[in-house]
Amino acid sequence: MIVRPSALGVTALAPAKLNLFLEVLGKRPDGYHEIETLMVAVDLYDTLEFIDDPSGAVTLVCDDPSLPVDGRNLVVKAALRLRAEANVDRGVKISLHKEIPAQAGLGGGSSDAAATLRALDLLWGTGLGDERLGRLAGEIGSDVAFFLHGPAAICRGRGERVEAVEMSTPLHFVLICPPVGVSTAAAFGALVVPSEPRPIGPAVAALGDADALGPLLYNRLQAAAEAVEPSLAQTRELLKDHGPPHLSGHLMSGSGSAHFGLARDLSAARNAAEALRRRGPGRVRVVSCEPRDHLA
Repeated sequence: MIVRPSALGVTALAPAKLNLFLEVLGKRPDGYHEIETLMVAVDLYDTLEFIDDPSGAVTLVCDDPSLPVDGRNLVVKAALRLRAEANVDRGVKISLHKEIPAQAGLGGGSSDAAATLRALDLLWGTGLGDERLGRLAGEIGSDVAFFLHGPAAICRGRGERVEAVEMSTPLHFVLICPPVGVSTAAAFGALVVPSEPRPIGPAVAALGDADALGPLLYNRLQAAAEAVEPSLAQTRELLKDHGPPHLSGHLMSGSGSAHFGLARDLSAARNAAEALRRRGPGRVRVVSCEPRDHLA
């Protein structure tokens, strides 16, 4: 996430995320599922502009007409929750430009909410600090807290318990966003919870080595998402066909529908993307996760 002052207020770049490993441990008493996932933030960004509004109104405009701009949107929810927590009477005008597709398993709404918390903490000078912002993030949505800690982290619980993981080398991916979406609720509804969960440790240990990590990519929700939307199997097979030497592994992110291939290096990712653009439906692009020290 990149948050910085602008000529009129604050600008934020909210990144997408990829799940390199996702296991479902069981059903919780609150109706959610207990998960364990390894996530990375990648350089596909939504852009948000924040302008202080002394009138006290919180307003959102978005260039995607399919998204709500009232309290159902996590951006508005985050703004109102931070304002109440900080006990300030300011308002804000928010403009959201979407690049991260919805219902793709890329965490766009959660990332936008996390960016809102960071940006308004700066714009309004609330000085809440990481601990209080993290608590608010967990209240707003399952994946929101991850985006306050990226670029790589293990997330547990509903996704709100975050343990940052160090990265020493960049990771490069070819990302396919099919022209269909998958509802998170529908994917979890089709899920069969395993009796013996797969351990996350080997994937975490291999994070700095694309060749070692590729075979360890895993997503318990992938079969469930394909049961909901069978056309996703075609995307999986496309990536499978473009395996070594270009891609060391491939996977669906989150509850779908986006899929990615892990490339051995940036050149391999670009070569795979060029070939995939000629093969199937959906938007294809190259994305990367950079170590924290490399981020702007």
